[in-house]
Amino acid sequence: MESIVGGVAGFLVWVVGNVVYADKRRRGVGGFARLLSFWLGFPGTWLCLLLVAEGSQPALDPPPDDEEALLAEVRTARRLKIERPEGGTPSTRTEEKS
Repeated sequence: MESIVGGVAGFLVWVVGNVVYADKRRRGVGGFARLLSFWLGFPGTWLCLLLVAEGSQPALDPPPDDEEALLAEVRTARRLKIERPEGGTPSTRTEEKS
């Protein structure tokens, strides 16, 4: 049983090493983590070295914050807030005023 667990653990480390190396190569990221993942996934990483182009999909920039739009939406919601009875829940229907 111990040899099966050891084999499965070794296989998982090998798979993770290959996936991490391919991802780092695809994004064009270098460094110690890429070197370590290369050796943990060896010899499968040779396939990634040959098949995955360096920097083929660069890391994306984070999307810009839309805090101005969010603040405007909050202000609009506060302005349009329907008065609710004490202890009640807000009504979703608009009542006609006479």
